[in-house]
Amino acid sequence: MNYKDAIDVLFTKLPMFQRTGPAAYKANLDGTIAVCQMLDNPQNNLRFVHIAGTNGKGTVAHMISAVLQKSGYKIGLFTSPHLIDFRERIRINGKMIPEQDVVDFVEHYSELWNTPSFFELTFGMAVQYFEKEKCDIVILETGMGGRLDSTNVIPSAEVCVVTNVGLDHQQFLGQTIREIATEKAGILKPGVPVVLGKMRPEAQSVVLDRAMKTSSEMFYGRTPPQGLNPDPSPTFLENASTAFETLRVLNLHGWNIDESTIAPALNNYRSISGQRGRAEIIPASEGLGSLILDCAHNLDGVQKFMSSLQGKLHIVFGAVADKDPRPVLSLIPAGTQMYWCAANIVRAMDPDTLANHGKSLGLQGTTFPSVRAATQAARQATSINESEQAIVCGSVFVVGEAM
Repeated sequence: MNYKDAIDVLFTKLPMFQRTGPAAYKANLDGTIAVCQMLDNPQNNLRFVHIAGTNGKGTVAHMISAVLQKSGYKIGLFTSPHLIDFRERIRINGKMIPEQDVVDFVEHYSELWNTPSFFELTFGMAVQYFEKEKCDIVILETGMGGRLDSTNVIPSAEVCVVTNVGLDHQQFLGQTIREIATEKAGILKPGVPVVLGKMRPEAQSVVLDRAMKTSSEMFYGRTPPQGLNPDPSPTFLENASTAFETLRVLNLHGWNIDESTIAPALNNYRSISGQRGRAEIIPASEGLGSLILDCAHNLDGVQKFMSSLQGKLHIVFGAVADKDPRPVLSLIPAGTQMYWCAANIVRAMDPDTLANHGKSLGLQGTTFPSVRAATQAARQATSINESEQAIVCGSVFVVGEAM
């Protein structure tokens, strides 16, 4: 078996939310518990920072990982989804898990596992790898929700973090901010300190109530460290504040973090941790304008992203068929030129259907047969006028293909 064969097994033989959506969701931790038992429960031998939230959790995870790495620790980082390579989900000190480790895992355990989901098995692979490599601490991002997320089988954590809570995945997490916050707050653990990012009052009150039940001391990520450079992301300071407070709490609990390393690591967290696709700028080239890639796809994310942009926009946009795209599309400025397309996944919404939704909201554009064609067209259009900007957003799948 080679790496391509192993990935084919993971992507096609297991229920996968990215590919099939709701059909792959499991409303319990039984499958994850079974996977971890098959692996002799490696999660019990690791230390964690556990992070939940609607937006920002992945960036905060990468930021914390970057600073701890520069402080001399060996850092495991588990995030999702990936954009290009499955191995982006599992990193140590910014480097992806080797292909051979993925192959060895699939070869050894494929006859033993009992219908786990893709995410359950990926989590098991990650914690086994982190244990084998003797990571000092693992930065663990939830996949969706918190209470019933696979990552919530860990016995405890050094600190739990809850970032922004907004409306997303309502069919699984609840229809209101309070209901969704209840699911996110499910990662809180007895006696473990909690850092809260900036969030709505109704979400914060839910997390505070849960913290009282778990006897968890509360901290608030509201102030960024000194010495940060300007960043293209509109949420950079917000996420940096949450990461900074989390690092401060870790320092209070015995982790040796040199404060002089914090701002430089945060300024360069993408290159240190390996994060891509968040306010990422692709420079202009011959006949092609510059391009901004951003995985913003829900209401809060798109609203903040759109508010940071100026001039006429040329937006490459795709969506999944199991979500109504109209609330997000309504946030796109009038006069924007849309480039409708579909990622190469089963869940993708047909570009003509998407274009009709956009047209009902006054958005004008053209449909394209592929993400590549749409992206090329947007970049060609903006190469003529530097005041106009090409963007890819609306779906992590579209961003991954554009990259």
